[in-house]
Amino acid sequence: VFLDGLWLKRTWGGEVGKEAVLVAIGVNADGHREIFGICEGMQEYKESWLSFIRHLKSRGLSGVRLVVSDKCLGLVESVSQCFPRAEWQRCVFHFHRNILSKVSREKMPEVAAMLKAIHAQESRVSADDKAKAIIAELRLMKMGKAADLIEQSVYETLTYYAFPDIHWHKIRTNNPL
Repeated sequence: VFLDGLWLKRTWGGEVGKEAVLVAIGVNADGHREIFGICEGMQEYKESWLSFIRHLKSRGLSGVRLVVSDKCLGLVESVSQCFPRAEWQRCVFHFHRNILSKVSREKMPEVAAMLKAIHAQESRVSADDKAKAIIAELRLMKMGKAADLIEQSVYETLTYYAFPDIHWHKIRTNNPL
């Protein structure tokens, strides 16, 4: 299941504002993606996510093995509460964006290539080793904040390695939303 909150512009009574839309897309038993649910008017808070996920469960969502999302804490907590046996995968794209916010604009292309290299490895062990090497390299380049963030949370982006490699590219990110 891919979960994300999207902020969309909405015109209401002649005024333009932003509206949060919670979205769930899943992979059905046949391997096809389908929209499991959309809910507008909620915020990306734990109460909203919990309500949304419970609604999905009440409509029959079960057997969830993996949830892919950003690291919205309310979302992560709600997923673990509603699907305690499901694995959680932090969206690689969101993770990269968080890391790149810690580096200068000039260094972004170089660091982006480093981050992509972590997630292009052939195994979880190789990805862990690559992450350690990149952390060390970033520290030498005086980018300690980026290195610290990678060190603290890269493991959240490597859950997909526990699944068949044919699916890795499609389950690393919730960007299809």
